[in-house]
Amino acid sequence: MRAMARTRLWPFWPVVLLLWFSPSITLARDQGQVLVEDVQIQGNRRFPRETILYYIQTRAGDIYNPAQLERDLKSLWAQNLFSDIQVLVRDGEFGGKVVIFRVKENPIIRDLQFKGLKSATESDVLQEFRERHVGVSKEEMWNPAKGQVAKRVLKSFLAAKGHPDAQIDIEVEELSAAAVGVTFHINEGPRVRVLKIDFEGNKIFTDGQLRKAMKNVKEAGFITRFTSRDIYHPDALRDDLERVRFFVLMDHGYLESQIGEPRVETMKRKHGFLIFPFRIPLISPPKQGLHIIIPIDEGRQFRFGKITVEGNTVFSDEQILQVIGLKSGEIVRSTVIQKGVHEILPQLYGQLGYIQMIPNVSQELRDDPQDPTKGIADFTISIEEGRQYTLHRLEFVGNTYTRDKVLRREMLVAEGEIFNQQLWKASILKLNQLGFFEEIKEEDAELKPDDRTGLLDIDLHVKEKSRNQINFTGGASGIGGSFFGLDYSTNNLFGYGESLSFSVAAGNRQRFFMFTFTEPYVLDHNVSLGFQFFARSLDFFGGGLGAVGFGGLAGFFLSGDSLFKQKSVGFSVFTSTGLSTLTKRWPRISRFTRVGLSYSYSSTSVEDPPVNRDNNPDNDIPVTFRQPNIRTSTVVPSLFYNTLDSFLDPTRGQSLSIQLGISGRFLGGDVNLLQPSVEYKRFMRVPWKVRGKPTVFGFRVLWAHLFPFGRRFESNSLSFVGGTPIFSRFFLGGEDTIRGFNVRSISPVVLVERRLTTTNVVAVSGRTPDPLLRSQDILPVVREADPPLTTPFVRESIIRQFTFRDRLINRSLIPIGGDTELLFNAEYRIPLAGPLSVAAFADIGSAFNLRKYDDQFIISNPLPQIIQPFLGLTPDQLTSIVIDPTGGIVINPDGRFATQEEIEFARLAQGVSQGLLPKGFSTVFIRGLGQTKDQIFLSQAESGLSSIDNYRASVGIEFRITMPVVNAPFRLIYAYNPNARVRPGPFQIFREDRTVFRFSVGRTF
Repeated sequence: MRAMARTRLWPFWPVVLLLWFSPSITLARDQGQVLVEDVQIQGNRRFPRETILYYIQTRAGDIYNPAQLERDLKSLWAQNLFSDIQVLVRDGEFGGKVVIFRVKENPIIRDLQFKGLKSATESDVLQEFRERHVGVSKEEMWNPAKGQVAKRVLKSFLAAKGHPDAQIDIEVEELSAAAVGVTFHINEGPRVRVLKIDFEGNKIFTDGQLRKAMKNVKEAGFITRFTSRDIYHPDALRDDLERVRFFVLMDHGYLESQIGEPRVETMKRKHGFLIFPFRIPLISPPKQGLHIIIPIDEGRQFRFGKITVEGNTVFSDEQILQVIGLKSGEIVRSTVIQKGVHEILPQLYGQLGYIQMIPNVSQELRDDPQDPTKGIADFTISIEEGRQYTLHRLEFVGNTYTRDKVLRREMLVAEGEIFNQQLWKASILKLNQLGFFEEIKEEDAELKPDDRTGLLDIDLHVKEKSRNQINFTGGASGIGGSFFGLDYSTNNLFGYGESLSFSVAAGNRQRFFMFTFTEPYVLDHNVSLGFQFFARSLDFFGGGLGAVGFGGLAGFFLSGDSLFKQKSVGFSVFTSTGLSTLTKRWPRISRFTRVGLSYSYSSTSVEDPPVNRDNNPDNDIPVTFRQPNIRTSTVVPSLFYNTLDSFLDPTRGQSLSIQLGISGRFLGGDVNLLQPSVEYKRFMRVPWKVRGKPTVFGFRVLWAHLFPFGRRFESNSLSFVGGTPIFSRFFLGGEDTIRGFNVRSISPVVLVERRLTTTNVVAVSGRTPDPLLRSQDILPVVREADPPLTTPFVRESIIRQFTFRDRLINRSLIPIGGDTELLFNAEYRIPLAGPLSVAAFADIGSAFNLRKYDDQFIISNPLPQIIQPFLGLTPDQLTSIVIDPTGGIVINPDGRFATQEEIEFARLAQGVSQGLLPKGFSTVFIRGLGQTKDQIFLSQAESGLSSIDNYRASVGIEFRITMPVVNAPFRLIYAYNPNARVRPGPFQIFREDRTVFRFSVGRTF
């Protein structure tokens, strides 16, 4: 019906228009005015008519106004959309005017080339264009004005690369009516480097002091070859001279100092680097370059005189002067004025909602009446306070998955309250710490103040990261050995901020399973709650352990499977809350501090390594670590302060973690132990940037201690040392502590002596298949004076010789770990390109015993065993008596030890061939009950603060690459160990190298 109605009315539209315009035209004629009948757009191809009309105010039915048409023309030109615009006006059918805007659209850049560009890539130039908002790239519109801007930016870009005299021409080729090809023809010219910078006229400051303030233009040297800071660029030099005046001259009170126009001359260097008469590649400066001479007039020094504050109503003069730190009589310092007036003072006002406060500083210079060579500077600080703003509306833009309340609960500012600028900055930091979004910067907040009402609206733009990650991990490291695993994690489950992770991995040194869930806000309160289940198996120690011999007795070899294996299974529950919810004191600290409490329960078994379970006693570890089912029940109160700007790779901020682990029988475990620890980290940005990214210096300090108390766990093994589980003690070394040393190789080492007591000693015939079984082939024992028997027997002296008490059979060295660790790590991180970065590092630390310990004894049960011949025989006997390869001893017809001469003589007399025993000779095994007693000389180990001297240090460099699907970087580490013990000495069992290369996955801190 509506379509039919429109069809019927169509023939009458002229009549309708006539009736519509007739009264207007009549009225306009009566008043002497002309109306606009129609506004037409001609020549547009890509831009719809409605888009162009959006920028034009003239509309059909308006009174015809040439002045408005002129404003419309300027508005269209301002959009930079057209290369030509004409406004035509003709008479309309009804006596009015028809306005025609005839436009010619700017062409699209279909082809863009940079010919002659050598010192940078095209992508670098396009990135510079984007950062400077030039608007020149493919599929962008082209106009000559853009070309001039692009030419100017490109010339400045090349000057920064060392080509200040570069010549640039632009060629524009018309490809079609709506497209062009743009070619930049570049002649870079020679690369110019600065060889020498001199100042003339300076009397107070040395050239070195003045040059030190220059950051962008420096003299050519080894470092500048990599930083390109030895390139002459007039704008960069001008900025540096402003730095010299501000940070050196004016910061020491020389307010009238003047820096003249620099003179730039060419010069040749006639000698090599330093004292060498020849050039050294990459080190020696270039033979030819620039010599910059900078005239300077230091003037006289000024002190603060009268300091006046104007325009302040919120704070008193005294409050402002106390905050900004300016004091009469002191030397004028520009940095103090800058920090106090332009940084601290706006922050003070910003806390009360005066976000548009503007401070202005004026000065009046006069002579010092007491010293005409000095001056007095009177300062007036004028303050435009603006009005106070209340936060009216806060909206988040870009959080398509994360719920608004997840972001709002991190905000320290609330709608309806006076806007606090400091709390707003702290809120941005807390949002970044969530790890849900790409880095949020202050410029991502769109502030919309209403001067009339004093209300402030904010739109905060965020960009969400990927929340779910499924990673296949694998690699090799000193700690975990070679491994392969699967990780799944989500840090924003269902958009409510919960985190869930699941990990499983297996390797030749470790195997683990872990499941963790955390609810950050329980029932929308600032209380987090989580739990974890885990099962893990870890082999102690890592590789790189050397063979040990001690006192000429048997030693042992520590291999990758050596020492012991730890197997644990358990769970933990944990909760924490913000300190600000518990107290309103110390708000600047409490808002970034959490107080936590966790409880964990685990059952751990310690097993001896596989080498103790094979049939080769030569590679056995002489001390047992075996201990099944060690139950550990632990409560850990904690305090955690964190202002780091990122969870994975922070660039600024600090963190402090204080924990006290309390394990005890009263909690249902077997271990009574206190475990305090303190860890502090700090990161700071260094002014030098690489490809626009900051370089970062960071360090970590870690201290931890173990303090057993109460009744100690009874263990007849080395699974406990001084009442502390061996797996809880501290071992340093490896890529997560001290990178240049092998895993867990930094540890106190003690002497262990093994002694053997034998009872019920008998001689067993060699014909017995298993001499340890009860057998009728036990040979009779005959006293020394009795006549020999006709059947095999042994003399009583042989039994006595193999019956002994506490005979020393072995001495060895065992690492026992420390009850205290102290560790310092420092890194200087430099981004290179994309995911690749490099870091210079320095590590130093020690694991030591702070307390003195008593010796421990490990006594085995008496067990039947074959007593090896070397345990009962003297050294002379070992060389003269015949011992069977299986461990048996040859007995002569008189029941005594047979010598080789006796056997050979009997063979000749009886005509017995080689390999067979003559008649009357027999092989016997000595069997008995053997009981070992191991004495661990803990009392002889170094203890107290003096033992901290046994530290290790590493310095070096590592290259890192972070892959898109792996949370941790792959690392290639080169380390130099200045105090490595490359020549083994007493009480050293670990191999140490001066230089090492390592590959690893993960972070040190």
